[in-house]
Amino acid sequence: MSLRARAAALVALFGCVGCGTVDLGDNIVPPDLMLDEDFFYCRIQPEVIEPQGCAGGGAGEMGMCHTARSALRLVDTTGIAPPTCAEDRVEGTVPPEYVENFQAVQFTVQSDPLSSPFYRRPTGLDSHPRVIFPETSPEADLIATWIARGGL
Repeated sequence: MSLRARAAALVALFGCVGCGTVDLGDNIVPPDLMLDEDFFYCRIQPEVIEPQGCAGGGAGEMGMCHTARSALRLVDTTGIAPPTCAEDRVEGTVPPEYVENFQAVQFTVQSDPLSSPFYRRPTGLDSHPRVIFPETSPEADLIATWIARGGL
């Protein structure tokens, strides 16, 4: 090693002597996302999950996709009236099935859409039996908007 390289290495070493580390402790908890429940009840459930057959499956799939064959358990809300909403805010009673689906979906959401299985899997970016909708679809845009708003 040349004299110049040794000197640079020593400077780097001595520069780090004063550097410390921060002990994060034993119970590291990531920051909570503040997902907008109303947006989920007013837009995601009725405009994405329900019409795409996410719980019951698509035609020819013999149903039961997210009601029995997946770690993400969703309640089939076919025939259940969505809550009354105004400007993406719930004004009526939220059906208990919607609440169950919101609780289940929360575990598939990360701080941004591109790291969230709830966005990545139906768009075909991660493993999923089928592409439900493309990344350029209104459904993907709704999910991305919802997740991004919760990560702020």
